[in-house]
Amino acid sequence: GKPSERRASKKRKLDPDIWGRVKKVRPTEFPKELHGSHDMDPSEPDDYIKVFTPEGSFIAESGRNTVNEESYQKVITIKSPRNFNHCFACITDDNAENLVFCSKCPRAFHRRCLNADGCSDDVTNLPHNWECQRCHRDKQVLPTEESLDQLTVLSVIEKAFSNMEKDSYFKFGTILLSNIYQILNQLKKHDHGILFLSPVDPREVKDYLDVVSRPMDYGTISSKLEMGSYVNDIAEGVNAVELDDDYMTAMEKILFHVLRDIEQVYHNCLLYNQKGCNYYRCGEVHLAKWRAFYKKFVEDRTGESVKIHLNDFRKSCKLERQNSNRVRHFQVLGGDHPNRKAVAVYDPDIKMIVKQYSSKTSAITAAMILKNAGYECEVQLTERNVKEKLKIALEDDSKMIFGYRWIFTDDLRSANFKLKEKSLAFGNDSLTSPAADNIVILREDKLSGARFRGFESEQSAFEDWSTTRAAAINSVSGIGDKSDFVNNFLDGNQSIDGVVWRRVQTNSGRYDDVIADQKEKLFSRVCPKTEDSQKKTTYEEMLR
Repeated sequence: GKPSERRASKKRKLDPDIWGRVKKVRPTEFPKELHGSHDMDPSEPDDYIKVFTPEGSFIAESGRNTVNEESYQKVITIKSPRNFNHCFACITDDNAENLVFCSKCPRAFHRRCLNADGCSDDVTNLPHNWECQRCHRDKQVLPTEESLDQLTVLSVIEKAFSNMEKDSYFKFGTILLSNIYQILNQLKKHDHGILFLSPVDPREVKDYLDVVSRPMDYGTISSKLEMGSYVNDIAEGVNAVELDDDYMTAMEKILFHVLRDIEQVYHNCLLYNQKGCNYYRCGEVHLAKWRAFYKKFVEDRTGESVKIHLNDFRKSCKLERQNSNRVRHFQVLGGDHPNRKAVAVYDPDIKMIVKQYSSKTSAITAAMILKNAGYECEVQLTERNVKEKLKIALEDDSKMIFGYRWIFTDDLRSANFKLKEKSLAFGNDSLTSPAADNIVILREDKLSGARFRGFESEQSAFEDWSTTRAAAINSVSGIGDKSDFVNNFLDGNQSIDGVVWRRVQTNSGRYDDVIADQKEKLFSRVCPKTEDSQKKTTYEEMLR
């Protein structure tokens, strides 16, 4: 950060009672509050799309919750182990000090076991980014893995799908399905294969089904192939994709669904686990191994329509992973309780709720999780003082925690709260002092009437409008010149993402006295004991 920010942070560490100023933590980083697998967020349906002000609440316009990227702290990823603490060559647990870790996969090895495992590197001087020999094997089908028991498995598959015998693709399709069945058997025996052998137990992984909408595993796929279940599942629409493709036979559609299920296994692993952690890397290992088998035994024997639909599914999975964000979470012991008071994390800039917790206790837990993760806070938080600091923040409208106000949700809904006043910024193209007589235009929030900035000329307001227009979330009609601004915004009623620009002349022809009121408050703070008769002269001297 800047030198001033570093000094402020150092002071807070030395004195836990000093409250400073920090950037906001991204809303997606606030931990989720769970009771079992149930999300305890106490929000009502409209809470996250409303603007809350001391004058009341309103449904926000689209784009209202957009915040400048520079307002946020850098995201701190959840720390998870990258490797397992046992040797994959001799399969024994050991102290991590005696192991060397692969930089790409989750495997670890004793140095004494590396040569026997096929490593040709100097085991006494391995590079920092060392990759184990097994990583290279993951990308290929080894000679010992090439032999597939065609006849025995083929008879099982043909019997399972015997009701599809009239399909023109039956003979070729059953051969491919038998190959896939045997590939699954190979994958089950591959390193980490036990992780994908059976369904994940949601009683052990509490939030798994909150993240993964369609669980899948090797055992389930093998069983469905043995039983021929894919025929009925597709006919009844059970976990099936509607394939409107006249070029695909029924047997080809079955093949696609089998291939999709295998890809689903890896997608679920990569979606649920934190990127780079040991379990995520297990998914990468098996995905690489499957792709090697697929390329050697399946791809060239598969019709174009099947490959096109499979590729579309892979793209949709990749997009879902890109848009997902694995959140921190914590468990609470009790369920819903009528006497608990919900706490809202409130952004005073956009005047919207970004997160809610069911009680002060949960809010305290969430604050400490963020603190322990390494996020900067306005005040030094410890296990001993966090309860006191949250109490102060709930009562004092000037106190922020992680860039936000923390307010009882009921107070927000009933408009029983105050906002700390902010100084109005002034846009000026030539004038040197923001005197009340010079302010001609205000930029305001359309819904709440909150004033963001004052301008002393049409030109400075137009320049601000142009900048806002260029960064707008929603498309803005018009050609974007000054006449467009004056006619449609300044003298019209158009807005950009809920922001309007308006002239502030009063009936007397002078300018809006709200600016003078604001300066009167500033004057009163600077010169509180000045007599009314002296105010004008003293005020003008203060401005000069």
